[in-house]
Amino acid sequence: MIVLADLPIEPNVIIVFAMVIFAAIKALLEKAQGGKAQPPALEEEEEELYDAYAEYEAELQRQRAELEINLPAPQTPAVPPPLTIEPKPLPVVVKRTQPARPKLSAAEVAALENLQLTGRSKPRVTSSTKARVKKNLSSPTAAREALLLAEILGPPKALKVDETI
Repeated sequence: MIVLADLPIEPNVIIVFAMVIFAAIKALLEKAQGGKAQPPALEEEEEELYDAYAEYEAELQRQRAELEINLPAPQTPAVPPPLTIEPKPLPVVVKRTQPARPKLSAAEVAALENLQLTGRSKPRVTSSTKARVKKNLSSPTAAREALLLAEILGPPKALKVDETI
């Protein structure tokens, strides 16, 4: 005899399957009744919006009347007192000066000019194909790179002629 616990089915799947079965049974029972069961009608009181603030105000009025609390009306002064605003002192502005640059000697000026001239490099002229091939084949990994490029850029294996015979 096979027990559900022995089956390699997750428990979540079993629960979902059971829920689907129960929903199907419920749908069949409702269909058998011929659709006589209608959803309950909403009462008029439920259709109106619930105003919590109005209920809160009514409760406050009831409690004030019960405790005989009379709140005085808020009094507003006829003329507000004049405002006295004292001006804030202006911040002190400190003028920044450029730091003094040290004087360079003649040798330092010449070295600086040479450095600036070497910093400006002329655009490289593209070398010829022969020079690029020679440069590439002079490296130790050139053979590996050449084989890799031949495999990638060459014809597919299905189109290669079998030359091992």
